Amino acid sequence: MRKYSKIVCAIFIFLLLFNLSGCKNKQQNKPQKKPQTSQKTEVPKELSKIEKDIEKIIKEAQKIKEKPQSDQEKQSDKEKKDKKEEDKKSPKKTPEDKSWEEINKAIKNIHTDWNSLTPLVTKEGAKLNLINSMGAAINDLTIIANKKSKIDVLIYANNVYKYIPDLEDLFQSEAPTDIKRLKFYAQDIAFKSEVQKWEEISKDLIDINSVWQTLKPKLPKEAKNSADKFEAGVAELQKAIKSQNKVLTKIKADVLLQDIKSLEKTAKPKK
Repeated sequence: MRKYSKIVCAIFIFLLLFNLSGCKNKQQNKPQKKPQTSQKTEVPKELSKIEKDIEKIIKEAQKIKEKPQSDQEKQSDKEKKDKKEEDKKSPKKTPEDKSWEEINKAIKNIHTDWNSLTPLVTKEGAKLNLINSMGAAINDLTIIANKKSKIDVLIYANNVYKYIPDLEDLFQSEAPTDIKRLKFYAQDIAFKSEVQKWEEISKDLIDINSVWQTLKPKLPKEAKNSADKFEAGVAELQKAIKSQNKVLTKIKADVLLQDIKSLEKTAKPKK
């Protein structure tokens, strides 16, 4: 009886080991699922072109020298009429005329590139609100450019730039997009200081500090010097805004924009 029990136990152990071995082999032979990777695509050329055209508009608008309103009002009706007649006889283009031509050309290019970009950002999951806001900003810039107001064009062109980092977030960008958000706010302060919109400027400063708190921990060690300069620049800008001096605020905002440019260079990953 004992001998029979031993044989049964031996057979049972053998069968158990055989089943375990078979299960193990099945698991090994079973094809394993590849981990899903959400690799972002590169920034489309249309988006890069829109950004460059916005920068071009800002650059050209800054070249324009507007006559003070008081000088324009002093001109008599006869002088205005004589000038129009003279322009008809000798239609020479002034540097200002050329700048406005370049601005309008860049705006048309933005419309073309935005039409091509819209389906691409939609495919990448852009929210309808972002698409509509960008489209509205481009349209507003187009309308305001016809009025040929330098400061308005600067502000409205920057309002288009506002959505560039949000759109870039959908793709794989070289540097952190928060740097471009800092650039938007700094430019907004620089441009709005001309018309002394202090309430909006103060809000921009709050937003700069908020974005910086998010961005700073993400920066590489190589960006430390640039980060220190940026923080010093923000402190100086804050003093200027507090004084509500438009000349000083404009200068400090321009200096901060240079600091942001330096920050962008050091924040890019080395290839």
